[in-house]
Amino acid sequence: MSFAIEPLGPFSWELATDMLGTFPPTAHHGRGPVVRMGFPLDGTFDPAAVELRWEDGALRAEVAAGVDPEAVRAQVARIFSLDVDGRGYPAVGERDPVIGRLMAERPGQRPVLFTSPYECAAWAVISQRISRAQAAAIKDRLIDEHGSAIPVGGGVARCFPPPDRLLGLGAVKGLPDVKVERLRGIARAALDGRLDPERIRALGGSAPHTLRRLPGIGEFWSQGIYTRACSVPDAFPIEPRTLAALAAARGETSPPAGAALDAITERWRPYRMWVAVLLRLTAARGR
Repeated sequence: MSFAIEPLGPFSWELATDMLGTFPPTAHHGRGPVVRMGFPLDGTFDPAAVELRWEDGALRAEVAAGVDPEAVRAQVARIFSLDVDGRGYPAVGERDPVIGRLMAERPGQRPVLFTSPYECAAWAVISQRISRAQAAAIKDRLIDEHGSAIPVGGGVARCFPPPDRLLGLGAVKGLPDVKVERLRGIARAALDGRLDPERIRALGGSAPHTLRRLPGIGEFWSQGIYTRACSVPDAFPIEPRTLAALAAARGETSPPAGAALDAITERWRPYRMWVAVLLRLTAARGR
């Protein structure tokens, strides 16, 4: 089973796979030009796997048997922000020359999202108060011990454990008992539908407030689940690292706030989250 996604607007597969392969929560999927991804499928949480490559102006995919290819296509499109019409994105750089310069340095960069709100919430719990490298090692261990290795295309994709398996977790090396219990709580929330991406998107700006009711999810990750797992291209996360990256890009010593911040970000509509990710990437890579 296969499908193809043709982007609307600029898109770079090279930059997408670079982001995928260097961001610790998603690094286990590897990096291009051929990527094999595994993830629990939205709704059913069935283990899904797909082999991806860029060819003839489209993202082409081979889907492992046993799951609905249309559901896989929709999730892949969301992961790589290809569910959004990006034809208006270059105009953001024309309205804001600072952002235009960053866009020219990373042409076709779109956000690469977590595979699902469920997996994002699990990462949020795992990664609290430890380094990303430590969190990635624990996530790899969970995949190896409780997830799936699924043959697809010319290799194997690794899939994070579905929520029913997290519910049965016992002790996990490197995770304190409180985090294990919180992971079980995330699993219960997923099975109850509270981490469904469409349901979260429908909440709009109130989504982070609702997400903070989940075990172990605070201010930062409530915004992260909403913006970086649900494909909400115009949600601007007002958090310190993004604001610091904005100040650095503008050559300022302190971030803008209040009406000044509103005036700047207004020029980025309807792609404010995309710009926030671009700023963070630029800051992290030292431009």
